[in-house]
Amino acid sequence: MKIVLDCYGGDNSPLAMIQGAADALAECPDLELILTGNEAEIKAELAKLQFSDEKRLEIVHAPEVITNDDVPTDAIRQKRESSMVKAFEIAKERQDVVGMVTVGSTGAALTGGTLKLGRIRGIRRPALAPVLPTVKGGWVCLIDCGANVDCKPEFLEQFALMGSSYMRAIYGMENPRVALVSNGVEDKKGNELVHAAFPLLAALPINFVGNMEAREALSGEYDVLVCDGFVGNVLLKSVEGSIGALMKLLKGALKSNFRSKMGGLLIKPALKKMMKSLGYGEWAAAAFLGCNKLLAKAHGNADAKQIKIGLMQVKAMAEGQLTERITAEMEKL
Repeated sequence: MKIVLDCYGGDNSPLAMIQGAADALAECPDLELILTGNEAEIKAELAKLQFSDEKRLEIVHAPEVITNDDVPTDAIRQKRESSMVKAFEIAKERQDVVGMVTVGSTGAALTGGTLKLGRIRGIRRPALAPVLPTVKGGWVCLIDCGANVDCKPEFLEQFALMGSSYMRAIYGMENPRVALVSNGVEDKKGNELVHAAFPLLAALPINFVGNMEAREALSGEYDVLVCDGFVGNVLLKSVEGSIGALMKLLKGALKSNFRSKMGGLLIKPALKKMMKSLGYGEWAAAAFLGCNKLLAKAHGNADAKQIKIGLMQVKAMAEGQLTERITAEMEKL
């Protein structure tokens, strides 16, 4: 199995990407990678790591870098020698490549996914779908979290199908519980978009359980949360911010006096376990669902471990035949 990795555009590029690639290759004997970026720099970093498995690693020179300051559409069209565009072209043109991972500009990654990789037949808009941890120790897919801030009801209908297919293919859920994010659980709650989308989701061959409130996002009672990209992005950032604020408050409380410090030492192992489950590194990368080839967008500040997880995620999506599953669902629809 062969995957492309865009080695530039992140806060820790290219070292974290290269280390993550080496770790992924060491863990998966059946994996092959193509790295795009400055060839001389990549080879220098590989030499520092004493990497020797060159038969499973290909480097494609790409001297340009797309940054967060670039206009996404212009960057994809004009920076043809960038590491991201090269990665997209390889993923699109080569049949032996199942997909790609990038840490670069989110806007450029989503634009490139749509323009370069193309959409699965029938898909109106691909959607960004991160997977978040729940309080029950499971996972929940949030779709869309920012790719499509203005949506039509039919978009949400397709998001529900793609999200359900994703959780079945990757997490082995036989009948994922799909909910529509709203301002109340009652069927009549929500704005015009939610009202129009509700009957569409109810008519799909999925396990649609109705509306849900954002405060229940991590409850473990749902497996797929469907919403437009504006609502999804606000929900995601709120979750991230709330977790960060809670950790700071807890840390401050445990350091407030001697007694609290002693208690903190006793619960330190449990806190470490909790923080690990809530950390970005455990959330993997966000899949961009609906494209002809698999695409995962990792955090811009991703480290080597997160890059390895992102590569494993694309591998799992390929093994679960996610693209084929979504294609089949669209044909039914």
